[in-house]
Amino acid sequence: MTNLHILVPLVLAVFSTNVEAQQTGFQTDKMTQKWSFDVRWQDHGRKRHRVEFSLPAARIQSDLSVPLRFNKRAANVDIVRAINEYGETIKNVQIKARVNPGGSVDVRARGPAGATRKAMGALKKIQNDAMRDYLRRNGFAKLKGKVIPNHARYARMYAEHLAPVARAMGAGELNRRQYASRALSFVQSIPYEKGKNGGDKGFRLPLAVLGQNRGDCDSKAVLYLALMRAAYPKTESAIVYIKGHAFVGLGLPVRKGDVGFQAAGRQWL
Repeated sequence: MTNLHILVPLVLAVFSTNVEAQQTGFQTDKMTQKWSFDVRWQDHGRKRHRVEFSLPAARIQSDLSVPLRFNKRAANVDIVRAINEYGETIKNVQIKARVNPGGSVDVRARGPAGATRKAMGALKKIQNDAMRDYLRRNGFAKLKGKVIPNHARYARMYAEHLAPVARAMGAGELNRRQYASRALSFVQSIPYEKGKNGGDKGFRLPLAVLGQNRGDCDSKAVLYLALMRAAYPKTESAIVYIKGHAFVGLGLPVRKGDVGFQAAGRQWL
């Protein structure tokens, strides 16, 4: 399967910004085994669309239960466990770590000065390894020192889960550009989610976005990428980060009226 790129564009070339779409109807039938969806929307050209599809209820409910944000305290609990396990292997030095009431890691060591300095010198690697393992297991990654959801991983994971939605959207019937446009307007029409005072609400998994019928920029970007991969897995795609925002790039020719940008030595739609 074609790689999904992670990009920070250097140049944005905007040809058009009239890409708004609006949802005109949203109905769900939440049955025990499955949730059935009937979604209607209007794209930026005022063309009306409708899709109907069903998804496993258990899978949607599982996604809805996933916390929206990185839990630093939980990560620090794992780090403390790793430090204390390391401490049990050190002779003549006692190392004890705990998560203090403020949520940060507190480490105390006692023993001969030279041996203690040597033992403490290894802690940074222990902490980094434990954090890296926690992020990997819980679906997060680091970008320029900041912890973010592993968007590329989720886009790849959810392509199969979203196959029923892709088929309802026209996968196999529409060409790549037609499908990309229809899926884009579908995702854009989902109400945008904002946190308190307009802040970041956090990341929702793709089925949670559909189940809640709302999501923010990175949540909706991942849903869109997964829908594209479900229909056209060989199409180059990218999750794109700029300050305070995330969006999607596709390896399709940029035409008049499109929005395009340059990154990683090529042009993206």
